[in-house]
Amino acid sequence: MTEADGNAAAGRKQLRRLETFLDVAYAVLFVDFIMYLPHTEDMAWTELPYGLLSLLIDDSANLLRLIIAVGLTLISWNLTHKLLGPLDRTNPRHTLLALLQLICVCLFLFFAIADPALESLSSPVGQCLSLALSGFIGIAGWSYARKNGLVRDDLSETEKDEVPRNAIIEPVTALLNTGFAFVSPGAWTAGWFVIPMILVSGRGRLERRRERARVGER
Repeated sequence: MTEADGNAAAGRKQLRRLETFLDVAYAVLFVDFIMYLPHTEDMAWTELPYGLLSLLIDDSANLLRLIIAVGLTLISWNLTHKLLGPLDRTNPRHTLLALLQLICVCLFLFFAIADPALESLSSPVGQCLSLALSGFIGIAGWSYARKNGLVRDDLSETEKDEVPRNAIIEPVTALLNTGFAFVSPGAWTAGWFVIPMILVSGRGRLERRRERARVGER
């Protein structure tokens, strides 16, 4: 085995270890979210009209934002694997970028659970900027991996181009939603649903327009 083959094998092993570590880290984050569900230890909910259901309804606004936070963390986890899936191996620099991406998601968790009622502007702004930075770091990691030959050989150039194109929606949504944080908590909450639909719809129209242009050129 040549030195290059040995380095490639070590890179593949390191990639598997990185993916396992990230999966465990995201699992810990999900457990942290569960701990912030409405507390039931004092049994006060037994005196409410609908019991546990009333407890959830009374705290519905915070519960909705907690659900959104869980969903966004799940999307970040999926984005991470979307960017790691096409790789053949990793190296120390690429691993560092992946870990920085995870650190940003942890910062998002801090802002999300520290102020679920969004009483401070720093909470929604911090959540948006953390997720945006995480996504852009992930895309930078993919670009670095592609430039340095860490991508699988069976991928075509078109497939390689599709990877960052499919990953850009999440960080752009987070970045744009930062502006809605200055409007109101309700606008900020709605932004997580409205902005990606607009971006996906706009990208679909743009791709159809490009396809018609290619057909016209033929």
